[in-house]
Amino acid sequence: MSLMRIDMSRTSATMEPLPAKKPQDRMVGGRAIIDWFMTERVSPRIHPLSVGSPFIAAPGILAGTGAPSAGRISIGGKSPLTGGIKEANAGGTAAYRLGRLGISAIVVEGKASEWTVLRVGSKGAAFEPASDVVGLDNYEACAKLRERYGEKVGIIITGPAGERLYANSTVAVTDLEGRPCRHAARGGVGAIMGAKRLKAIVIDDTDTSLRKASDQAAFLSAVKSAIETMKTEGPYCDIVHTKSTVWSLDIDNGQGALQTYNYHRGSFDKAGNINADRFMELNRARVGSSGMGHSCSPGCVVQCSNLFYGPTGELVTAAFEYETLTFLGSNLGIDDIDAIARMDRKCDGLGIDTIETGSAIGILSDVGLFEFGDAERAEALIEEIAKGTLMGRVLGNGTQLTAKVFGIDRVPTVKGQAISAHSGRALKGWGVTFATSPQGADHTAGPVAWGDFLSPVGQVALSRDSQIINTAIDATGLCHFTFAFIYPQIIMPMINAFLGTDFTLDDFLGLGKEMLLRERSFNLKAGIGPGADALPEWMRFEPLPPKNSVFDVPQEEIDEFFNFELSTGGPDISKLDSPYS
Repeated sequence: MSLMRIDMSRTSATMEPLPAKKPQDRMVGGRAIIDWFMTERVSPRIHPLSVGSPFIAAPGILAGTGAPSAGRISIGGKSPLTGGIKEANAGGTAAYRLGRLGISAIVVEGKASEWTVLRVGSKGAAFEPASDVVGLDNYEACAKLRERYGEKVGIIITGPAGERLYANSTVAVTDLEGRPCRHAARGGVGAIMGAKRLKAIVIDDTDTSLRKASDQAAFLSAVKSAIETMKTEGPYCDIVHTKSTVWSLDIDNGQGALQTYNYHRGSFDKAGNINADRFMELNRARVGSSGMGHSCSPGCVVQCSNLFYGPTGELVTAAFEYETLTFLGSNLGIDDIDAIARMDRKCDGLGIDTIETGSAIGILSDVGLFEFGDAERAEALIEEIAKGTLMGRVLGNGTQLTAKVFGIDRVPTVKGQAISAHSGRALKGWGVTFATSPQGADHTAGPVAWGDFLSPVGQVALSRDSQIINTAIDATGLCHFTFAFIYPQIIMPMINAFLGTDFTLDDFLGLGKEMLLRERSFNLKAGIGPGADALPEWMRFEPLPPKNSVFDVPQEEIDEFFNFELSTGGPDISKLDSPYS
């Protein structure tokens, strides 16, 4: 596996080996490559949208191998939203195809004179005009690119929001059907790509095959064992396959942890209108199936993706996730699931993060510019983002900028990024993750779905353990819904058989620690100090109904977060009392 270095200014492509200074570096992939390149090769003081600020797309080390659900791709660089290091990841087909091509990462620097499509295949890279797809909705653009390059290519693309360099812009990745509905959504990574005038990367893995393991028999055995563990021992595999991530909405609503009415409440009295049961009820009435159990990438065994259909049976949106139903639904007081689906499709087409978008619209309620429950107004505001009006450009640059423009002091962000699903006041371990993750407030950075959620005791340790192992998992390309953070024993046999190594789980966790410390080091040098590792102060004194909880984990404990001592190798699910089980 090699790095593909792209210089857009010179339209040149070169291949170079990924440096390995120590044995554990063989496990560096995905997010770990972004961490390594940014800390070793990039000045933390660089402007995120400058010529020298790289755009990086990196599959995990198990991409293209046949490992189950190992098709996640890490997209990153320096975030225009947070000002710090950023990795956002997505499913789809890109990681799988890059793995088969033997590419460990595409690192893009420079800036093209014209909008460009980068075509990558077994014969190398080519730079081709993108003039016919610039300005198009992601769905329209990908349809044209597939007409040009074939139905079986994988596409990484930035939408109109990324072209305009919005700090809330995504990078979309096509799924198995060629839909650009899998998004590396957070942190404005679409703007990093757009700043290169790189409209799309088209990946053609024709004439390639699955990567072979160092010990193929042992690898196949490890893969079989991992699949069996995921399907039979994991507490969540069946439920997320059956109800997708939308299942979480009822769980959080019951826990008083559902972001509702601009983070003012933890439950939504109309949750039954937008939950998984309602989702499936409408789909069955409209097309005769639940719409659940869809694969977003090759080799997916959990199949937690979904499809949502409109009143006349037309496909409205794919990958209609819990976070979207929360932030364009309950957080805005909207219970019209069809309106939320339309907004989701519009956001996917524009290439904007639904979490950041719903959060930015929600805070307008504080200054009388949005009324809870007004779906028509919410859709109109998203249309303004699409048109690039003054209001649209403000919202398109995220919650924190919107708050500054309108003088709003109750700002639900950490390190400039909107606080995501699972309220940190009701789920305090998740709150610690939001506060401390170098990535900004991100629910995938370190889930804490066990223990006494409302107690402040021990939450820093739970979040630390979760962040370390989940950060390491982001180097493998394994989807979080393999629940490998609960069953880490499935990881090492696959890695060792594939690489021909004898790494231990401690080695793997050491990788996670190193990655987090690299990210924190980059942020500190970029001017994001320890004082940024905190939830907004108002969350410490504003009770969250219905539990009337505040975030009361002592800040002095949070300040010790990066004093790493891993207490466990992952939680023992058999001993956990969790509503998620």
